Amino acid sequence: MPLITEKLITLKNAWMASHITDAEFPTPLSEKGLHLYQLAHSELSTHIVDSMTSSSESSLTFYPVDCHPLTIRYALVYSSYWQQEDQQQAVIEYLTQIMFDADVNAQLYVGFYKGKPAATGMIYTDIIEDKKVSLVSDIHALPLPNQTQMMHDMEQYLLSVAQQASTTVALQK
Repeated sequence: MPLITEKLITLKNAWMASHITDAEFPTPLSEKGLHLYQLAHSELSTHIVDSMTSSSESSLTFYPVDCHPLTIRYALVYSSYWQQEDQQQAVIEYLTQIMFDADVNAQLYVGFYKGKPAATGMIYTDIIEDKKVSLVSDIHALPLPNQTQMMHDMEQYLLSVAQQASTTVALQK
């Protein structure tokens, strides 16, 4: 894995963990959610995206997460990655602790399908070795019959957004 990719993943993971590790009184459930998130992400692979495939019309409408109600929707959709309800509840507890500052390097997205939240994704951007680089990650969709298509639509949208802003884009999945 290229050094730039490793640095991006480390920075993104540190930011994701900071919402619990920097909290004065994190709940045991949110700590369990962080552990589940980290465990799932330790099994992912990452590669640099050189070019984009042209995408067709998306079935999703995309919204950047910029308020707590969208953070909750993000958490509800992303938690469906886990099968067991107690794990889903822990991940929801963890993800709803995410706070955004004006200078944050992460942007979460929720994709709506037929007016309801159905897919998630994230772009984490930073300056590494004087280059603006982005990591597209956390792509997931509700377990509906069109789950694969919604994940593809989210991935294509986020890659397009990231490639407009960065010289190097990596995809983690």
